[in-house]
Amino acid sequence: MSEDNLQMVVVQAPNSGVLHVYVQGNLEERGGKTIILTVHDIGTNHKSFVRFVNHPSMSAVKEKAIFLHVCIPGQEDNSADFFGDFPTLDGIGDDLNAVLDKFEVKSAIAFGEGVGANIICRFAMGHPNRIMGIILVHCTSTTAGIIEYCKEKVMNMRLENSIMSDGAWDYLLAHKFGGESKSRQEYMDELKATLNPKNLSKYLVAFTKRTDLSSTIGTKLETVDALLVTGSKASHLHTVYTTHKSMNKKKTTLLVVDNVADVMQEAPDKLARSLILLCKGCGVLSGVAIPGMERQRTLSSSMEEADRPRRMSVTQPHLPTVPSN
Repeated sequence: MSEDNLQMVVVQAPNSGVLHVYVQGNLEERGGKTIILTVHDIGTNHKSFVRFVNHPSMSAVKEKAIFLHVCIPGQEDNSADFFGDFPTLDGIGDDLNAVLDKFEVKSAIAFGEGVGANIICRFAMGHPNRIMGIILVHCTSTTAGIIEYCKEKVMNMRLENSIMSDGAWDYLLAHKFGGESKSRQEYMDELKATLNPKNLSKYLVAFTKRTDLSSTIGTKLETVDALLVTGSKASHLHTVYTTHKSMNKKKTTLLVVDNVADVMQEAPDKLARSLILLCKGCGVLSGVAIPGMERQRTLSSSMEEADRPRRMSVTQPHLPTVPSN
């Protein structure tokens, strides 16, 4: 894939040591443009966001915004082995403050997927004054559930020694695709060919050691406009609902896309429309048209939407009982 003329900027960070930030857009023409900060999931890197931004449904946003794609340490293609203590999710979240400082950005729209969404949450909770709004795709706010923990306990013994076991690879596939998908083998082949497995294991360990956010997220993000996104086939569906329950319903919108697991890849047009709506609500991207508004399928928890009669177009599948976290 073309690197899309990205500019890589090295940022000194207190917890991560160094963060590589890939700038998509011309910083010399930043006047009046919206800054959108992104953090990627495990099993990928900044390129997942570059692909999304390059989708035709994002073309108008691309003209009006500059994207700062943060790459988690050691997750770039063919990266050298990461040495030293890998930062915690809290540490990486705090380091995003240094990223905005480096680019002299007072506040930004923050956009994360999977583990990256969890990191964005931590940043927003610690520095709400630097956030205009947050977009959280497949966000987990709780710690590992009992079933997940039992799987991870065995897996972690090998991960701690920087070994990606078969169980760890299976965990990544389930994390990304939920159930069966034609793209699973293609994704796995690309993953093994590009990412350093030792470094990947370190990011995965950091995720399994995450601390709980659900008990404080509602109060700490009480004034922050948020968009939560998931697919009805995603493995994260339960955790996204849990996150939504914890948040301020007046400021939070939940988008559940039917019949998909990986929203960024399978439904970029729906995600783009919701992103534009969130940004407009935050007072930015006002000149950007909303494509396909008549097909927008959003479950909104804003009071304004609640007052309007509407037909629910988002399917909430039967959720089997899961152990409480």
